Amino acid sequence: MNKPSSLIWMVFILLIILPTPAGKFIIDLAGGIFLIITIIPLVLGGVGWFTWKRIQSKVQTCEACGSSFLNSQMICPICGTPITKNADILENIPASAATIDIKSEELDL
Repeated sequence: MNKPSSLIWMVFILLIILPTPAGKFIIDLAGGIFLIITIIPLVLGGVGWFTWKRIQSKVQTCEACGSSFLNSQMICPICGTPITKNADILENIPASAATIDIKSEELDL
């Protein structure tokens, strides 16, 4: 096998070490590639996480059979049970049952 010439490696190392425009360009290029390699997975992970949370907020579970489906349906696609919306249940609860009264007390230290 042909071994690369040590002269090529010496020139490459000198370009990186010496503060020449070519050395600065190589260092900047390496830094940019490193940033792209680290930032793109983080951005894609964040977008995937937000998308997953948005889909999770639209998923509803049937109380009869436990299957999960998008909440735009009125009847469970597995067992056929009519789906009750949470808003219908919450309308029948008086507001006084959902509030908490807090009383302040002084403590002797």
